Amino acid sequence: MDKQAALKKGIQEFNDGDYFECHETLEDIWMIEVGPDRSFYQGLLQLSVGCFHLLNGNYVGAESQWCKAHAKLKHFGARHLGVELKSLIEQLLRCQQMLAMVRSGQRRGFDLSVIPQIQCA
Repeated sequence: MDKQAALKKGIQEFNDGDYFECHETLEDIWMIEVGPDRSFYQGLLQLSVGCFHLLNGNYVGAESQWCKAHAKLKHFGARHLGVELKSLIEQLLRCQQMLAMVRSGQRRGFDLSVIPQIQCA
């Protein structure tokens, strides 16, 4: 498997809002990865699953997956395998904050325009 091509495909699917397909693509990489990048792929996968849950109204699932994604991705620095993680993590934190406000009743709905786009170098 060409991991770089699959990662690029998964990122495109994510950015197109095809979160389920992104999950499938990234899971194929994650399942065969045995090195330190395994956690990186899993973090991106969990980010995608969180977005899928969000769109299906499963706020608890979204929050859980986003927390797991953040915990994994923050260890890879500002950029990893061409993915701009600094910006992605900042956007993810905004999503987590907004979701917390929605869940607490401080906000009437999630603004889908804050869902991140994955940028590559």
